[in-house]
Amino acid sequence: MLCGQQNKDETNAWVMSKLNSMTLEEKIGQLFMIRAHSDLGADHIKSVESQIKKYKVGGLCFFQGTPQKQAELTNKYQALSETPLMVAIDAETGLGMRHKAAAITFPDQLTLGAIRDNTSIYQMGRIIAEHLNRIGVHVNFAPVVDVNNNPANPVIHNRSFGEDIFNVATKSFAYMKGLQDGGIIACAKHFPGHGDTDVDSHYDLPLISHDRERIDSIELLPFRVLTQLGVKSMMTAHLAIPVLDARPNRPTSLSQDVVQKLLQDEMHFEGLIFTDGLEMHGVAKHFKPGIMEVEALIAGNDIMLLPIDIDAAFQAIKEAIKNGQLTKEQLDVKVKKILSAKYNSKLNTSPRITSISAIPKDVNKSEHIAFKSKLYQQALTLVKDQEALVPLKNIGKDDVAIISLGETKESDLQKSAKKFARYTCISTSKDISTTQKSDIIKKINKCEIVIIGLYDMSISSKKNFGITKSMFDLIYDINSQKEVILVNYGSPYALKFFEKIPTILQAYEDDPLMQDASLQAIMGVNPINGELPVSVDSIFSIKSGLHRNGYFRLGYADPEMLFVDKDTLKKIDTIVSEMIQRKAAPGCQVLAIKDGKIFFEKSYGYHTYDKKRKSQLSDIYDVASVTKTLATTISLMKLYDEGKLDLYKPLKKYLPHLDTTNKGPLIVEDMLAHHSGLPGWIPFYEDTMEEESKRPKRIPSYFSDTRKPTHTLRINDELWIRNDWQDSIYNMVYNCDLRDRRNYRYSDLSFYLFKQLIERQTGDAYKDYVSKEFYEPLNLNYTLFNPLNKFSKERIPPTEKDDYFRLGEVHGYVHDMGAAMLGGVSGHAGLFSNGKDLAVLMQMLLNGGQYEGKKYLTPKTIQKFTTRYFRSTRRGLGFDMKELDPDRSLNVAEECSTLTFGHLGFTGISVFADPKYDFIFIFLSNRTYPSMDNNKFSKYNYRPRIQSVFYRAMTHNNNPALN
Repeated sequence: MLCGQQNKDETNAWVMSKLNSMTLEEKIGQLFMIRAHSDLGADHIKSVESQIKKYKVGGLCFFQGTPQKQAELTNKYQALSETPLMVAIDAETGLGMRHKAAAITFPDQLTLGAIRDNTSIYQMGRIIAEHLNRIGVHVNFAPVVDVNNNPANPVIHNRSFGEDIFNVATKSFAYMKGLQDGGIIACAKHFPGHGDTDVDSHYDLPLISHDRERIDSIELLPFRVLTQLGVKSMMTAHLAIPVLDARPNRPTSLSQDVVQKLLQDEMHFEGLIFTDGLEMHGVAKHFKPGIMEVEALIAGNDIMLLPIDIDAAFQAIKEAIKNGQLTKEQLDVKVKKILSAKYNSKLNTSPRITSISAIPKDVNKSEHIAFKSKLYQQALTLVKDQEALVPLKNIGKDDVAIISLGETKESDLQKSAKKFARYTCISTSKDISTTQKSDIIKKINKCEIVIIGLYDMSISSKKNFGITKSMFDLIYDINSQKEVILVNYGSPYALKFFEKIPTILQAYEDDPLMQDASLQAIMGVNPINGELPVSVDSIFSIKSGLHRNGYFRLGYADPEMLFVDKDTLKKIDTIVSEMIQRKAAPGCQVLAIKDGKIFFEKSYGYHTYDKKRKSQLSDIYDVASVTKTLATTISLMKLYDEGKLDLYKPLKKYLPHLDTTNKGPLIVEDMLAHHSGLPGWIPFYEDTMEEESKRPKRIPSYFSDTRKPTHTLRINDELWIRNDWQDSIYNMVYNCDLRDRRNYRYSDLSFYLFKQLIERQTGDAYKDYVSKEFYEPLNLNYTLFNPLNKFSKERIPPTEKDDYFRLGEVHGYVHDMGAAMLGGVSGHAGLFSNGKDLAVLMQMLLNGGQYEGKKYLTPKTIQKFTTRYFRSTRRGLGFDMKELDPDRSLNVAEECSTLTFGHLGFTGISVFADPKYDFIFIFLSNRTYPSMDNNKFSKYNYRPRIQSVFYRAMTHNNNPALN
C-alpha cells in the first residue's frame, strides 16, 4: 500500500512539474498525435520535425516502413522534443499490420474469434507488447471491440472477434490484458461500436439507426466490460447514431452526449480518449479543420489523431480557450491525463531505443512465428463433414487431387501436401473458361477425393466475398462426381454459397502458415477445435464447428515452429561432409522429429564412393539389428498385450522342442535384456567354407548358382544355399554352450529363437505376422524383408564387397550372414526400411501405441518394454537405452534423457526416441561399404555427434520443453 502511494506521488510530482512548466501553446501541442512514416523520404521527415518543433506535439502515430527504420526515426524525433513523445501504432495484428513483410503479422481478430482457448489471445497480446516495446511504441490502437453482426460491413468485418457479444468481450479483454501486462497502453475501439454498419467511415459517415436498448445490449456491452476491467484508453468512432445524438451529420467522435456523458459520466471511463483519424471522411466531410478539433475536445476527447491541418486546429483551439468554449482547467485535465500516461509508460526516463540493428531478429523470433502457427491451428473450423472425410483415412494413396482456385502458382497448401504423398495438384485463376474446366475435370478423373482451396477472397459482400460464377460452377460440378473437401481461405460469410457441399473446412486466411495448418488438420496431424465466430445462415450458425481429434499421425514443421535453431542444424552438414570425406560411409539419410512433426529430413552423399547414384530419401537401407526392435520386439509386445506371452516364463513353455536343451529353462525377459548367458553370435557361414583353402572358397555341396527345389534360400545374386542348412543353423543355436555368468552380453541368438516363438504362437510366418499387424495397417510401403522382391537395386544402397563368404557385392540382400543363410528373414536381422517408415513406427510407440486412430499396443506394454531391465544399466526389453554406467562408452548422445530407447544397427544405423523431449532421431547409412572392417565410423562417433547437434539446436532457443 505504501509502495503504491509512493509511486502515485512520484507520478504526480513529475506530471505537475511538467504541467506547471508548460506554456499554453505547449499544452495545446500535447493534444495532437500526428502521422509519421518510416518509408517516406527527407521531405516527410522534415515535415514531422517541423511539427514537433513548432507545435510541441504530444505524440506520433506511425504507419508503413520497417520496425528498424521506425526505431531510428523515433530516437531522432524524441531527441527534438522537450516533452517525451507518446508513440502509437495500429498493430491490431501485430507490427506486421503496418510494417508488412518486415515483422510478424498475427491472425485477424475474426480468425482469433474461432479459437476456444482465450489464454492464447492473452499470450499473443504479450508477444505483440514485446515487439512494440522493442521499437519504442507506447500505445497500440487495439483491440477492435466492435461486434460484427453485419455481413456487409466493409471495414470492420475480419477486424472484429465476431458476432457474439460475450466472445468479443472476453477475447478483447484477453488481448487488452496481454498488451497492458506487457507495458503497452491498449486502446478499445471504435466506441460506441462500428460493427453494424455497411459504410466505411474512412469514406463517409455511417448511420446506425438502432434504439438505445439494442445499442446498450450489443454494441456497448464489450466496451462496458473493458472499462470495468481496466482498459487504459479508448478510441471514439465517426458514426451517426441518432438515438445518442440526434443532430444531423454529427459524428459520435464529436458528440459530448457520447464521449462525455455516455463514456465518461455513465460508464465511468477514466482513461485516455483518442479520436479516430480526423482525416477520415466520416468526420472531415462535415467539419472543417479547426472546427472539428475544437468540437472533439468539447466532446471529451483527450488526443486528436491525425489532424488534417494542424495549424488551423492549433489556432482554433487557442481561440476556443480565449472565447470560453474551452477552459484552461479543461485543458489542464486533458494534458495531465496525457502526461500521467507518459509517466506510466516510463517516458519520464530516457526513451532512447538501443541495439537497433538487432530489431529485425527481435521482432521475428522463431518462437513467435511458432505461436502464430499454433493460433491458426486452433482457429480452424470444420463446419461440415457429412461424409466423415476429415481427417483423411489413407494419406499414402494417390487418389487425392488438390485444386487451388484463385492461385495460379503452386499454393502452400499443395506444397505441404507433397510432403505426405504425390497428389494431383492443379492451380487456376478465379475466372475459369469452359476449356480449362474440362481440362481440370479430366485431370482428376481417377481421383476419389478432391481438396479445393479458395484463394484471393474478399470481405466485400458486393463482390460475393470473392466467389466468381465460374468458381461456383466448377466446385459444384466436381462435387457431383467426387468427394470434395472445400477449404475456405476467406470470409466465413462466403459459406452461404456452399450449403450443398458436404465437407467444408473454414480457414479464414490464406497465410502460408494457415495453409499448412489446414493441410495437416485434413491429414489428421493436428486436432480441429474451432467454432464459427459469426452466423451465416441456418446451416452455418454461430459457434458451430465439428471437433476432430488428431490421428496421432506424423506431420511436418519448419524447425523454428518447434523452437529448433536452424543455424545450429547446419553443423549436421559439416559432420556428414567430414564422414564422407573420411570414407567412414559413402552417404546417409538423417531424419528428426519433435512433437510429432518432422523438422529435418535429408539425404547426403551417394550409394557408393564411385558417386554413380546419389542418396535419396526414398532409398531403402538394410537396418540390421533394428530388426530386433521394430520387427521382433514389437511382435512380442503384441503377444504380451494379448496374454499370449509371459515374460517371466521359461522359453520351453512356448518352444517345447527346446525342453531337453539348455535353452529351454531360459527366461524370456532375461533373453530380451541380453542377460540370459547366451553367447554373442555364431559364425555359421564358416562351416560352409573350405578350411584348407588359402583364399576364401565355399564348399560346393552347400550352394548352387541357380535356384533348385533343394536350394531355395537365396543369399546373393546367383547364389542359393541348401534348404536344410537352416535346420543346421537352429541346431547350432539349440546346442551351443551357455556362458557361466548371466551378466550382460549382447546376443543375436535370442532373436533367432524369438522368431520361432512368434511363428508358433501366431500360426503365421514371422515376416507375414509383423507385416499384417504393423507394416500394412501403418502404410509402411518401404519396410520389408527381401526388398528385391518389390524394389529395384537402384533404390537400395549396397552394404559390402564381400570377400570372405558371398565373394561379391551384397546389394539388396541382407548383410548379416546368419540372416542371409535363413533366406533373408530372421528375428535379429533382415529388415530393410527408410527413415520415414521407421519414424512412423517410433512415433507409434511414443504415441502410447496409437497411430492414425488405430491402437496397436497398450501404453502399459510400451512402458514395460522400454523400461531398463533391473540388472542392466543400458538395456530395456528388446530395446537399447542410454548407457548409465560412466565407465562404459555412450551409445547415444550425452544430451539424451535416461528414458531414450531404440537400437543401433551394424550397417551404420541409429533409431532412437526420447519420450522426455518427444524427440525421434533416425540415422541410416551403409557404413559397411565397401568393407565392414572399416572402423572410422565408430572411431569418430558420427551417430551420437549428429544426434547431439539436434539436442543443442533444441536448447539454443530456450525451448521450454528442455527446461
